[in-house]
Amino acid sequence: MVNTSAHTTYVISGLDPSTADELRARGGIGYVTDEHPGFPCRQCLRDAEIGEEMILVSHDPFTASSPYRSASPIFLHRWPCTPDNSAELPEQLAGRRLSVRAFDASAMMLDAALIDGRQLPTTIQQLLDNPEVDHLHIHNEPRGCFAARVDRTKPSTR
Repeated sequence: MVNTSAHTTYVISGLDPSTADELRARGGIGYVTDEHPGFPCRQCLRDAEIGEEMILVSHDPFTASSPYRSASPIFLHRWPCTPDNSAELPEQLAGRRLSVRAFDASAMMLDAALIDGRQLPTTIQQLLDNPEVDHLHIHNEPRGCFAARVDRTKPSTR
């Protein structure tokens, strides 16, 4: 999901397909969704529909060594899925309470906010206004499950 507001442009992304496939291959606890909203898939950033198979796995979203590094439980569709890039803000994020954490390039936390998901675009802009912020992690509150990553988009080099 790419935002192109007047401020900093950014992309909200779920898990890379290869990472999601590796997590699926390791296995996890299986669930069949029996209510809506269902379990939030961290690859496609959609809530599971009733009857969809999901797995609960552990995932560490960090790519660098950091004292903030930690694995958290996440859900994935049992089978590979694709994000719906039509929305600027995934519905599964807009409808939940979130913790948004800002990290520098060394994966050190610089700031954080606890918000209602509808405040996510404003919060992302506020945190990315700090030039020291390299990326953001979004987690569900209160359980702390990793939800998505936010990165600045690179300027076009036309």
